[in-house]
Amino acid sequence: MTQDQEERVLAMLAAFEEGKKIGDLEYASGGPEEVQVEVMERGESKRMNLSEAVQTTEICGRYWDESLSTPTAAGVYGSISMLRNLQNILGLGCYLVQDDHSRRKLDPRNHYLFEDGAPAALDGSMGQYMWGVRRYFWLSVWKEGNYRYEAVGLKPIPGKPSYRIPVFSKGAGNHGVMDRTNLILCSLISAAEQYRGGSGSAITGKNNSAENASMLGYAATNIQIQQFEVYGAKRGTGWGAGWGWIEAVTMLLFDIIMGTTHSQEAFNPNLDANGLHQGGLGPGVSNMPDWNGYNSYYPVVPLSAGVELGDGIGVSMYAVKDANGNTVYNAPVPVFCGLRNLFGHLWLGKNRIIGVKQADGSYKFYVPRTSLTTWNPSDYANMLEVGSLPAVAAEGWYQIKTINFNGLAGVPAELGGTSATYRADGAYLDVATSGFRSPLGSGFANLGGIDGLAYFHGNFAPSIANASLSSPLCECAEDFDPVPTVASAAA
Repeated sequence: MTQDQEERVLAMLAAFEEGKKIGDLEYASGGPEEVQVEVMERGESKRMNLSEAVQTTEICGRYWDESLSTPTAAGVYGSISMLRNLQNILGLGCYLVQDDHSRRKLDPRNHYLFEDGAPAALDGSMGQYMWGVRRYFWLSVWKEGNYRYEAVGLKPIPGKPSYRIPVFSKGAGNHGVMDRTNLILCSLISAAEQYRGGSGSAITGKNNSAENASMLGYAATNIQIQQFEVYGAKRGTGWGAGWGWIEAVTMLLFDIIMGTTHSQEAFNPNLDANGLHQGGLGPGVSNMPDWNGYNSYYPVVPLSAGVELGDGIGVSMYAVKDANGNTVYNAPVPVFCGLRNLFGHLWLGKNRIIGVKQADGSYKFYVPRTSLTTWNPSDYANMLEVGSLPAVAAEGWYQIKTINFNGLAGVPAELGGTSATYRADGAYLDVATSGFRSPLGSGFANLGGIDGLAYFHGNFAPSIANASLSSPLCECAEDFDPVPTVASAAA
């Protein structure tokens, strides 16, 4: 070393030896907003106000590099510890919910028990079998440069548009069940005649098993989308069916917990080095062969499939059998924190969101300003406009690139992806120049790679009814506001 270098090294050594321990330091006189600490962001050391650093312990999420096409998150935002424990923090899982919105948590490992060990019945006699949360929280989506962030906070995310998510739930099977006696929408598991699925009668002259032909224990279908809402609302204020904002919340929680926007990516049961989930939940019930020949596009998987996983994350296999008892399809039922068949199997009819076709063939999207009053899909003048989707050249299938989360609409914002890039799911669009559209989500049992949490079918009116369409019961006691809050860093 040169003499100058030696002198500098000796100076650094002297400074190190003379350095004070933390207990010897003077207390800082400035407020926390003036004190700064070093933090790591995307692999680089940066500084942050101490108050902001403390707040990030109550925030967790993921971020994506939108200059790349990969659906895999580029990294973690906020607290890794909070993300690792997010399911428990939110109480994300299954409950039995009464019509007054009171709820009891089910055992995370066994849904036939409550979490206190008492026996629980899933047949509706002890409440509706629902999936949701036990505390309110905040959700935020924003962009900085090429990066898109999706985050959950126990408080509003400082400086970002944050939506307050009330305590909510939806049918644990992600499909609706009809009480045929009282004409009220349910969420339960029962082989009683009162809750017969499909159109309410047995299916004859097809190649399905006797169990499937009976439609006992299966989802209700062939009901108009808006009528599902009417049947759900009969339970009282704060009840309905297929609420669009709950579907957007489900999508965002999946993104954040699983670390991918490709819900059909192969399931990986192994956690990463940080103890976080990685990968999707596989294809779902999306590859049913000769569905028409089997049972004319009615449900193929009973509502009990996957219950054995409790509040787990994984895939449950169900053997779909023909009239002779032969297995015609091993159906992989995806389970996300207890929510079963969250994509694939049946179209999910969405309510409280409407697409209005424009003169140029584009879509404009609207959401209601409340979830606690009767919804009229044609009264879009009193709804909140949340964005649009440009017209397409021809009716047909397109791949989704980005999602519009304004008002938690959860509808396509941009096309141009593939089955393995960006959002990876399909959108069916028409070229009509007028009319109302009720989005269909999830996909269904013979669409393969087009299915997924971002799936969008946009050419049906709210009056559509179909053998492969159902809509889950939904509820919240406290209203959801589709206008986000922007809190200051000092809030």
